[in-house]
Amino acid sequence: MLRMRALGEADRIVTLFSRERGKQSAVARGVRKIQSKFGARLDFFSRVALMLHTGKSLDVITSVQTVKSIWEELVDPDAFAAASYVAESIDALSELDLAVPELYDALCEFQVALALKVDRDSLLTAMDLRVLGALGFAPEFESCARCGAVLGRRPLKGGRAHLSPQACGLLCDTCTRELHMDPKAAAAAGGLLSMSAPEFARLRALRATPLAAIESHGTRSHLHRITQAFVEYQMGRRSKALSVAEPQTKLQRSTSRRA
Repeated sequence: MLRMRALGEADRIVTLFSRERGKQSAVARGVRKIQSKFGARLDFFSRVALMLHTGKSLDVITSVQTVKSIWEELVDPDAFAAASYVAESIDALSELDLAVPELYDALCEFQVALALKVDRDSLLTAMDLRVLGALGFAPEFESCARCGAVLGRRPLKGGRAHLSPQACGLLCDTCTRELHMDPKAAAAAGGLLSMSAPEFARLRALRATPLAAIESHGTRSHLHRITQAFVEYQMGRRSKALSVAEPQTKLQRSTSRRA
């Protein structure tokens, strides 16, 4: 389940993502009442088996059976923020009633990896790449996304890679210089994102790494800021989930240092 919102005094509208129908919305009648038969099973980010009754505008949930819940892991603020971000991005980028089986599989894989406490930054980076790829927005990492020049395995000039969310991928040295000389063009390109050659190599590798097998890179990684920019460009706005989580994380770090 990707999202839940109140409807009337006792009902909820639930946003679901299934293998067969992709994103869809359904009504859970009376789920907010204490005596509800399945209210406790409709947890955020849980995997459930549902029976639906076709309604005039929205289907109505008539039966719920829990398949997998990771609510104990979501008690951790960072894990909850990560799950909220992934749910938000899929909800924002997916069309209603459009089945995307590979995206459903990635969502299930992410749920398992989140419970295993896989390196959070790398996990979100890899999940961003899977979401973008499944929905047809995969960044171009093999050739210049602006002029099409094939880059292959040649080392990046100056040891840096430059990417553009608007161009949807990597930029060659020529296109990077042109954008640096033209601020208006750079702004239209969604801003230039820079990263080291080793970081870019890891970004490429994460496209094919199973989520549950992702290992910590040793040093603190910030790759997710790159893929998050691509996701937010496609959404047309900043992530609400992470914008709420970031100030809380900074406050926790400050409190920890004082202690």
